[in-house]
Parts: sequence; structure tokens; C-alpha cells
Amino acid sequence: MGAVWRAHDTKLDREVAIKLLLDRTLVDDSARERFHREALALSRLSHPGVATVYDFDTSEGQDYLVMEYVPGGTLEQHIDSGPLPFKDIVRLGASVADALANAHQHGVLHRDLKPGNVVLTAAGDPKILDFGLAILLSGTRTTRVTQTGVAVGSLPYMAPEQIFGQADDVRTDVYALGVILFEMATGQMPFVRERPEALMFSILNDAHPTVRSLRADAPDELDRLVARCLQKEPAHRPQASEVGDALRTLDTESSFQGTPARGKEHIHSIAVLPFRNVSKDPSQDYFADGMTESVISDLAQIHALRVISRTSAIRYKDTKLTVPQIARELNVDAVLEGSAHFAGDRVRLTVQLISARNDETLWADRYERDLKDVFGLQNELAKRVTNEIQIQLSPDEQTKLTARRPVNPEAHIEFLKSRHSFFDGSPEAVELGVRHAMRALELDPDSALAWSALADCYIVQATRGMASPGEVMPKAIKAAERALMIDANLADAHASIGVIQSHSGDLPGGFTSLQKAIELNPGHAYAHKFLGRVLYSYELHAEAISAMHKSASLDPLSMMIHTGVGDAYYFARQYEMAVLHYEKSIELDSRFDGAHTDLARALEALGRFDEARAEYEEGRRLSGGIAGPSFGLAHLEAAAGNEEEARRMLAELTAERAERVVSAWGIMALHASLGDVDDAFKWLDIAFDENASGLILLRVHPRLDPIRNDPRYPPLVHRAGLDTKPI
Repeated sequence: MGAVWRAHDTKLDREVAIKLLLDRTLVDDSARERFHREALALSRLSHPGVATVYDFDTSEGQDYLVMEYVPGGTLEQHIDSGPLPFKDIVRLGASVADALANAHQHGVLHRDLKPGNVVLTAAGDPKILDFGLAILLSGTRTTRVTQTGVAVGSLPYMAPEQIFGQADDVRTDVYALGVILFEMATGQMPFVRERPEALMFSILNDAHPTVRSLRADAPDELDRLVARCLQKEPAHRPQASEVGDALRTLDTESSFQGTPARGKEHIHSIAVLPFRNVSKDPSQDYFADGMTESVISDLAQIHALRVISRTSAIRYKDTKLTVPQIARELNVDAVLEGSAHFAGDRVRLTVQLISARNDETLWADRYERDLKDVFGLQNELAKRVTNEIQIQLSPDEQTKLTARRPVNPEAHIEFLKSRHSFFDGSPEAVELGVRHAMRALELDPDSALAWSALADCYIVQATRGMASPGEVMPKAIKAAERALMIDANLADAHASIGVIQSHSGDLPGGFTSLQKAIELNPGHAYAHKFLGRVLYSYELHAEAISAMHKSASLDPLSMMIHTGVGDAYYFARQYEMAVLHYEKSIELDSRFDGAHTDLARALEALGRFDEARAEYEEGRRLSGGIAGPSFGLAHLEAAAGNEEEARRMLAELTAERAERVVSAWGIMALHASLGDVDDAFKWLDIAFDENASGLILLRVHPRLDPIRNDPRYPPLVHRAGLDTKPI
């Protein structure tokens, strides 16, 4: 922000530090006035752990701050020589926590806490510098680090919410304090990456290593405290005063010997591993998997608990990894595992809840019911888990977990078989899922779950090219609406309707339905994903990215989810971040042609044409040569200046419309890239007539920039229903 000089205050005869701010840091008189007013408010902070701001003024157009001069070095200089002794960690950490707590009580946040902003007095006591300075200079409390040239805070110490510019919670400072404690204990930061984009990805998505994994003699209480400070969700972090108290209660004589007493587990996230099929009959795998999905769905309705989605959890079926290894990969505090058995009309579940930190069983039990009371079994299990991890349920959540719905056993078995086939994903399996769902409805026409399962099968058939959208989408909406007539609180059905609406051009309706699904089931990963899609279609990019990251936190091993996050960054024109998520999707499943094509599109935007060409070709190979990757290659040729080749490919794709399905939207976008404005609008009209799915991207697609200033463009945005934001 500028340069700092040591100076002598001749009036008060004291040493001071003068911070000369960079030219144009404060751009006008109103900004200077606001800064002056807030700097004076900061100067009233009176705590031995805070370096005082004495004054702010301007001289010959140069803005400057006068601050207390502290003669010792910074905490950063001390950490540079390696991990600190535990007694120093406790003493320094508690003092910094106390200073933070005092400032927070006065309504002041730091937002840029790091070892370089903590100086030590001659006696070795810490003082925090620059309270509130970063936010004062930003000019707004909603400034986002992802905006070009703007960064409020220092990235390695920034909490996940701070990356999105949502740093108005005092626990943002507590996250930074957790990073400092981690660094003092281990000599390194919890997340280390060479590229800023990769570091942001890790802060948002990855689990940090434990302190004890890097320093075996660290007390478990310290490790647990740091983990609480570094929780992704601000609500799960302690207050600064709690951190100071916890540090002071550490027994410096006994607990630092590596054998600490057990502390209370803080569990805010859980993974339900696939239940083992103990029937010795492989054909009953559908039942064990179905029970796993049902328990996940019940627990995911609890707002205070993050529950990993089925798509990620199922990857650990028959795994040889230990519980702590799985928990680290999924970034959860606990794991629920067990077995399922179905014989006659009897269901038996044997389950145990295991601490992710120390692989210790916290609780175990066995449940047995008639299949007709399977929902009662699931509800009882979910309630027991929440009791064991001390999650406070709302009245609505209590009601949901005590509801008893009658079950037609034969129909429920068909429903479970439908879901099992649906998740296989192949065209044949999805069609089998349709048949099982319809059989369930023959047995029980009032099964909301079966109607919802049928809707999901139809949606997949329509969106993945397994059947004509015009044929199956009406069936999908009818099935989802029937499910809601039976059970108005079925989140899956609201999500299905939201997906259908957003694909069919009713974005406001899709937004409302998806929000309702999330309200009923905050752990519904795909509802968050499709909500993000709606949001970026309206240019609500920060909100879209936040929704997509929520989706990824619930389903971290889903290649489709990471592709969705990449799309949110791409349409926000943050291409480097898009590349990271597309690469993650390919890492999860290299056979997914869409991830290769989307990665190529982002690389193309960055001017990395050779890499983009290789990815387009790989996507084309994996897809069997469908038109999508061909359009991508044509766009690449246009971007690389090979207009003749791009036009040859455009002519070929246009001619192929007589033989197969080729998107009018794709032809329109390629004309736009080539600067054919009139042709682009002609094909855009055709895309509207065909109700092309790409129309929801009309406001945001970078490839449409050449036609965006044409007077014909705004009316088409209105026609697509994209001119009024839903929030």
C-alpha cells in the first residue's frame, strides 16, 4: 500500500511510524473524508495488543497515516527460522486472540491478519498492525479478490468467504488466526500452491493437513483448536475470545508431551460410506446402495450439518483406505459406516459413527424393522446421529425426523432398483430405471419417491441425448408435479422441476424451484449446481460461483460438479480458475468428453491455442465426433486468425443439418465469432424457434461479444427472459 518511515514526533517527543500511501490510493475528497473518519474510529481502539493509529492527514497531495512505532521484528521473521516452541505459540497466540476479541467487541475487523502484520515489542509481546486498513482502502465492503487488480487481504491467510468478498463476519479474522497458529506450530502454511488460482482452489475446496501430521509431538488440543479455526464455514469457527481461552487452558507441562486428554469432538460434516451388502447375494447391492442414499438424504436435510453426496461417497465402495484417509479426501469430521441386510420383509442396519481425527468409534448400534417401517428406521437413525454429534435441530427438522410414512414394500423395492439403475448412467440402465419406477407406480400410484425417480430418469434421457427432449421433458414435468401433489416437501421433485424450467427457458421459475429444493434439503448438491447455472445466466457471477462451490463442497468427487464450477468461472471470464476446475473434472474421470471440450474453450480464451487444440481433439475423439467439439475447433481457428479454415468448418457444420442434429445456437455463435453480425442474428432467430438450450447463455457467453452492442440484441435478451434478475 505504500512505504513506512520511522520518524520523530517533535510535538509529543515520541518515535512514530509514518505510512505514506500509494498515489491515488484515495482517489477523491469523499473517499479521503470517509477514510479520515474511519481511521479516527480505529485510533480509539485501546488495547496493548494493537498498534495505535494516531492520525491521518494529507500533505501536498500525499496521504499518510501516523502510527505507533514498535521497535521489534515481525512474527513473520520469527516463523521464517522454523516452528516455534509450544509455550511461545500459546503465549503469542493467546495475546493476538485477545487483541482481536477486543477489536471485534468494538465492531472493528482486521481482514488482513498475517504474521507480517504482527510485530513484537522489545519484551517479546505481540502487537497487531493495520487494523481495518485493507477494508478502508478498498472503498467497499463487497469488493471481491477475484476482481481484476483488487485484493482485500493476503491470499494465503484469506478465509473461503473472503475470496468472494463476504468478509463481514468477525470469524474471518479467526480463520487467519488459525493459519498463523498452524504456521507457528509447523513452520508452513496449511495450503501451499505456486499459482494463486490453485491456492484459491485449495482454500475453497481442500482439507488442510493436521498439525500432528507435520509435527508429531503437537498436543491434540492444539490440533483440534486449529482445525476449528480453519473450518470452511464461518459459523463453525470459534470466536476470538474462545481461541484465547482455549490456548491458555493448554497444560504446558503435560499436554505438550504428546499424550493430551481427549477433548469434545466438534462435528459439522459427515460422510456416509456405502453400506456393505452382507446378504452374500450380489443381486441385493441395489438395497444396500439404496439405503445408503436414503440415509444421506435424511441427514442432508439438517442445515447445521454438511453431508457428502452419494456420487462422492459411492467411490469408496469396497475401499481399502482407512477412515482418516477417506475423511481427509472428503474434508469431513466424521464417517458413518455399516452394513445392510434384507431378508423376507425385514431390514437390518448395523452402523457405527467414527471420528475422522483419530479413527475412534464414537457410537455404534443396530436397527431392525419391517420394510413397511423403513422410513421410521431411517428417521430414527438420523436423529440418533444428530444427538451423538450434538447438532441442534430446528422444529421443522424435528418434525421431518419423526414423520412416519406408510410404505408399500414391493413398490419400495422397485423404487430402490430404479435409483440403482439410474445412477449407473448408461442409456440402457436409465431405461431400466424408467421401467422399475413405472412398476413401482403400478404397485403404489401414491409413491412420491417413485414419481420423482421417474422424473429424474426422463430428465437424464433428455439432457444427455438418450431421447428426444420434446418427447420426454413433458413426461418429466408431469412426473415431478405428481410427486409434489403427493408430497409438497419432497426436495428432489422441486429440484427436478427447477432443472426442467431452467432448461426450457423459464429461468425465474427454475430459480424459485431450485431455491425451494435447497430450503428443504440444504445438502442437495445438484440443486446448488443448477441454481449456480441460473445465477450466472443473469450475470450474478459472484453468487453463481458461491453456489457452485457449495455444490462442490457437498459432492467433491463429482466430475460433473467440477465442470459446473468451471463453467461459472468461465462465464465470469475468470479463465485460469475455470481451467483448474476443468482439470479437476478430467482428473476424476478422463473419459468425460465435455470436460476436455470445456477445458479447451478456457485455454482458447487464454490464447493457449496448441493446448486448446489438443483438448478439443480429445473431446471430439471421446464423444464419437458429435458437433459440439467441431464447433469448438472452428472457434479456435477463428481466434487463432485462421478465418478460412473456420469458415470451411462452419459451412460443413451448416450443411450437416440436413443429415443430423446440428445446433442452430452453435452456428449462430460461430457466425458471431467471425464477425458475421447479420447472419448471427438470423441464426439466433432460428435458435429461438428451436428452443435451443444455449439461449440461457445469451447475456454471458464471451463468444457473443461481437453482437452485444447491436440494437437487435437487447430485445432478444428480453425475449429470453434474461433482462430481469431474480434477486
